[in-house]
Amino acid sequence: MTQGWRLGLLPWLLLGCGARTGLVVRDAEPPPPQCATDDECDNHVFCDGQESCREEQCIAGAPLICLGSTTCSLVACDETARMCRTTPATDDRDGDGFRAPRAGTLPGAPDRCGDDCDDNDTLVHPGAVERCNGVDDDCNGIIDDNATLTPTGDAVRVSEAAVAPSGPGGVQWTGSRYGVSYWGYDGGRAHVYFRQIDQTGVPSSTQQTLTTTPNDAFGASLAWSGRVLGAVWQDRRDPSGGYEIYFNRLTPEGERLGPDQRISFAPGFSVNPAIVWTGEEFVLVWQDERDTVGEGGYEIYAQRVDAEGRLILPNQRLTRDMANSEAPAVAVNDTGLAVTWTDGRGGGRGVWFATFTRGLTRATADRQVSPAGQSAVGAQVVWNRDRWVLAWFDDAESSPDHEVWAATRDAAGSAMAPPRRLTTDPGFSRYPSLLPLGDRVLVAWADDRDGAQYSLWARVFDANLVPLSAESRVTRTAMGPTASVYPSLVRGPEGDVGVLFRDQREGRIQAWFTRLRCAIPR
Repeated sequence: MTQGWRLGLLPWLLLGCGARTGLVVRDAEPPPPQCATDDECDNHVFCDGQESCREEQCIAGAPLICLGSTTCSLVACDETARMCRTTPATDDRDGDGFRAPRAGTLPGAPDRCGDDCDDNDTLVHPGAVERCNGVDDDCNGIIDDNATLTPTGDAVRVSEAAVAPSGPGGVQWTGSRYGVSYWGYDGGRAHVYFRQIDQTGVPSSTQQTLTTTPNDAFGASLAWSGRVLGAVWQDRRDPSGGYEIYFNRLTPEGERLGPDQRISFAPGFSVNPAIVWTGEEFVLVWQDERDTVGEGGYEIYAQRVDAEGRLILPNQRLTRDMANSEAPAVAVNDTGLAVTWTDGRGGGRGVWFATFTRGLTRATADRQVSPAGQSAVGAQVVWNRDRWVLAWFDDAESSPDHEVWAATRDAAGSAMAPPRRLTTDPGFSRYPSLLPLGDRVLVAWADDRDGAQYSLWARVFDANLVPLSAESRVTRTAMGPTASVYPSLVRGPEGDVGVLFRDQREGRIQAWFTRLRCAIPR
């Protein structure tokens, strides 16, 4: 028998084996019928296409394909309308006819899909009427377009008559009133006090005493979280006799929300604190002697404090040089912090600057901002929409001028232009204070151009520090200049600006308050 004959029998052998094992091979049976007409297959869903009946079986339809989707709109099948419909990618929650930008974008940015800069307010949208309210009503990136800030001429004493000498600490608008802190002597000891001032500039009837221990305390700098005030000051209550940094949270009425918290635990003095709210936590900065006790050397230290007043990690040293680093100021932007201070490195005194993440990780190296040859002090810093603005004054007796200077730095800390002199009068100009206004910045300072006494002056500059307004005298009485110094600025209601300062018009050094009124020409 040949091999081919054996292969030819293989199918028959397999069938025979199947029979012996009980396996029966049958033809496949057709599926049971599902339908007789197209209507029996219709699932009544328009967007997935029209079903049909073929050979007694239901066949799915072809889903409707909608073309034309973009970043700012989605074109998709609408089951109710039974057609393709275009849906915008962003909402108009306030119903003013203008949509908000896509998440993660800003009005005016590419692919923003909407330019309503506040989609919860019907009075804020592109083309809206600009009002004096500290808000960009027309969404052009400018707050209170073309507004003027005019001194009211009215100043009120904040510290009680018995609290003298006294001086300003901090000022914040808390939504219904100004909250003001100040220090002052009463009974031979310095304490920190608090008072509220209404939007018309009238102080509350009583002042709060924030520090009650029988030891000197000075400050306090304030920051507003939107719910509570953070207050930081220097205090000598500890047995060592040195000043330490203390912190507490306050209600808008000045009530303490817990026991005072000691922030610095180190030998030597810890003084000149400043504070900022980042949107999530408080950041405190101060000058600290702990690294060179007895030698008079200071470095800048910082501390993070959460919204409930709990310390986040230990004190962190920010500067590391062999010369004094003193009198820090701090500001915040969307991604990080900037700290500026007076520094003695390289000889003389200069204004230095560095940026940090919100977690206080260094982002840039220390950089000198003030020109060489100045004795630059009184450093201030703010974030103004897309840049850091710094100001200081030249205190050198040998200087050809004794004026206020300023500089701008981009978000990364790089210089945008050389430093500019902001004041040019023949007297001394000192103690600048800055208030960012978006496309411009308000600068206030003390000036003795009228003689031996200082008055406060103010001027608005554009983002590049070019003057936009004339200089305005903020303080003066019928008797002439008032010995007004150390202004602090804060944006108040209806576009007004609150000004806290030190003044001697009643013969004693005390804390005073006045306002700049906002007006928009029509």
